[in-house]
Amino acid sequence: SAARSQRNMLSLSNEESIMNQVISHVNGKNCLDASMALLDIMRNGTILPEGFSIPKPNSQSYCLVASALSGYGTTFEPDSSRALRLFRNATAEGVAADGRFLNAVLRCFGDDVEGALAAWKSDIGPAAAAQEGRSRGGGKTRPGTNLMAAYNGLMHVCGRAIRPDAATRIAYAMNKANVEPTEVTLNSYFAGKRVTMDGKDDNVIATKKNLRLENQYESLLSVECMKYNTKDKRQSKDRKIRIILSN
Repeated sequence: SAARSQRNMLSLSNEESIMNQVISHVNGKNCLDASMALLDIMRNGTILPEGFSIPKPNSQSYCLVASALSGYGTTFEPDSSRALRLFRNATAEGVAADGRFLNAVLRCFGDDVEGALAAWKSDIGPAAAAQEGRSRGGGKTRPGTNLMAAYNGLMHVCGRAIRPDAATRIAYAMNKANVEPTEVTLNSYFAGKRVTMDGKDDNVIATKKNLRLENQYESLLSVECMKYNTKDKRQSKDRKIRIILSN
């Protein structure tokens, strides 16, 4: 009993020592650099005494770092190149391409719609689809959950760029992939748009874009994302009509 108590005290002392080393390693760093430093410690075991180990980073760990890279809640500009390297490192280490992680990576593209779409085609889209297949097999998440979260990241980028035309095309692509866009999808677009509009003169932004065409595309996007849903109680009193087309 005394020996066990001594071992426990020694273990606590070692844990406290390790924690102090970790704190000193990130002390004085901004949130982005601190998160990257912590991820490095988890990946490589740096600064840890010999014989000690800590859990390897999982999808949530990478998601938090990607969120820092996106500049969310900070004054930092999004860093898409570092985010894409982060994603590729996670993939190489066998970390699951969770939809929330992919969403955070895509948000790192800021208002770069073309860059985000290129990354989707080359890396993120295939990873999201592959993870969706694994999730369905395990039965842990609802079908479409990971793909939906990833697509919503693309929608946020479209909102940042105030590109409802691109957002509408993505909504069509979602339907084609059997992932029906929802109100959350629409809100992702407008959340991105609010980031761009925040603190700016509406008239200045309007001069750079055809406001009428923008409104038309946003109306189309709203229709595509707010289709009648029998499971949505808010729509229970909506009137439904059937349109029959004949030659």
